Amino acid sequence: MKKFIFIPVVSNMNLLEKAVHSVNPNIYDEYIIFNNSGGEIPESVYLGTPFATFIPDQPKSFTETQNFMREYAIKNNFDYYSFMHNDGEVHNDTDSKLVNFVENLNEDWGVVFTLYDVLCAFNTRAVEHIGEWGDEEWPTQKSGYYLDCDYYRRLSKSGYPQFTIPEHHITHTASNTIKNPEELKIWEDQRSAVVAHYIKKWGGVNGAEIYDHPFNDKDNR
Repeated sequence: MKKFIFIPVVSNMNLLEKAVHSVNPNIYDEYIIFNNSGGEIPESVYLGTPFATFIPDQPKSFTETQNFMREYAIKNNFDYYSFMHNDGEVHNDTDSKLVNFVENLNEDWGVVFTLYDVLCAFNTRAVEHIGEWGDEEWPTQKSGYYLDCDYYRRLSKSGYPQFTIPEHHITHTASNTIKNPEELKIWEDQRSAVVAHYIKKWGGVNGAEIYDHPFNDKDNR
C-alpha cells in the first residue's frame, strides 16, 4: 500500500532530530518534514534519514498543515498516511507495528493511534469523504486545540472507526509550554473561543458531547 509519513515542526529542532532518527527508514514511500519554523532546518537534523523538508510559502497553522497533507495524499493516490509530533520518539518498532496493523485491517477505518496521535495513521479515502479539518466558523488559531477531537469525532460518526494498536512504545516530550505572558494571553483567548465553538458544534466539551451530527443537523452527514 502506498503511504507517507509527515512531521510538522515550528521549533525545538533537538526534539525533531530525535523524532526523525527514531522512524524506521524502510516502511514508508515518502518521509516529509513540514517546515513551519519560518527558517531553514539544519541538514544535520535529518542527515542519514530518508526525510526531506517541505517549506511552504509561509508558515502554516495546524489546520492548514493538516489540510495541506490531506490534499497531498488525495491528489497523489496514497492509500494512507501517518502524522507524527515533532516531540515524539518511536521505540520498539512501534511504527512498523502501526503499518502492519493498518495493512491487516479487514474493515474500513478512519484513524489508527499509538500513544493517541503522537504517531497515528489516516485512511485517505475516509478523510477525502469527510472533508477538511475545521469548518467555516472555526476560530483562528495557530495550534490545533480541539481540532483533533473534532476531526476524529467526525470520522467516527461518519462510519470510520478508530483503533489503537495493542502494543506501542512512544516517548512524548511536552515541548510547547508558553512562557511569554503576551503569547499566553493570546493562547487563552483562542482557547476560550475554540471551546465555545466546539460546544456549539457538538453540544458539549470533549468527552461530554451530545450531538451525533455537527450542530445537531441530521442532514449534515
